[in-house]
Amino acid sequence: MTIGEFIFYFLISVLPCITWLLFYLRQDVHPESNKKIIEIFLFGMIMVLPALLLEESFSGFLPEEKIQESFFLLSLYYIIGVGLVEEILKYLVVKLRVIDSSHFDEPIDIMLYLIIAGLGFATIENIIVIFNIETLEEAAIVSTVRLLTAIFIHTLSAAITGYFWALSFCFKKEKKRSFSLFSGILLASLLHGFYDISIIRIEETQNLFSFLLPTVIIVFTGLLVFFFFLKVKKLPRTCKV
Repeated sequence: MTIGEFIFYFLISVLPCITWLLFYLRQDVHPESNKKIIEIFLFGMIMVLPALLLEESFSGFLPEEKIQESFFLLSLYYIIGVGLVEEILKYLVVKLRVIDSSHFDEPIDIMLYLIIAGLGFATIENIIVIFNIETLEEAAIVSTVRLLTAIFIHTLSAAITGYFWALSFCFKKEKKRSFSLFSGILLASLLHGFYDISIIRIEETQNLFSFLLPTVIIVFTGLLVFFFFLKVKKLPRTCKV
């Protein structure tokens, strides 16, 4: 690989994530600190390593041949072993680096910082995928497709967790707060997992329904997150720790 090719691969790996980052940051009327944005983005990137280790450990309990033979085990792996693992790691980044800081001063901040962590995660994931493609043309096509699919799903699932987490701060009772947060992580993991399963089905069947399913999931989740953004912007700023 030449230096020029390396730069090209790197740019088409990173730019889709930066594009979504700029898009989501515009949703906040009170801009976040650039330093904090970069910090959370980098921590999101770092979380790829524990995610890979945990996902590999989980797959050790479910041999690949058994996963392929059973839709239940396939769902279990992608919803819990992949979706839940990744959503919890994104949550931990924001929990440990944002919640108790001065950077969390309104409910929408939680959604945005979770999305930022998700985009950091998606950046490393995208680099791994793109750099394993042989031709520049195919790499460019895959990068464009992932901009609207895999990377988008990372932002949407993170936003779902963020919305329910933000909503939880409006409850006084700890049980209600915990239930709201749990609901968000569960819903995000389900949608994340079902999206991954739908992609596997495309590779296996390649029929019209298999191509439509991930599209339906993305559109449905996108509309849901759009609604959540409208709702979270109306939450009082007192809804915080």
